[in-house]
Amino acid sequence: MKDTTGSLAIRLGSGAFVHCCTYPDAAPILTFSARGISFSLTNRERDDIDVGDVENARRLLEAVTTFVAEVERLHAANETAADPARDAAA
Repeated sequence: MKDTTGSLAIRLGSGAFVHCCTYPDAAPILTFSARGISFSLTNRERDDIDVGDVENARRLLEAVTTFVAEVERLHAANETAADPARDAAA
């Protein structure tokens, strides 16, 4: 497997669009779109999935799961800080 290099940052806002396109005989394509920018993610050979592709997909799932948990945690903390009456009532 060849090394992958590069860097890209997309700051997702409320208008962001995330979608996964699936196909019967080819690798899926995960797409992120926000404010006129679009980023697609798939494996190197869309019609030849190997164990490295499966490992990458699992690492992606793990990273996204962590990302979701952190966003939810921070959102809950912000909601609590923004509504002190809710704390007083508890």
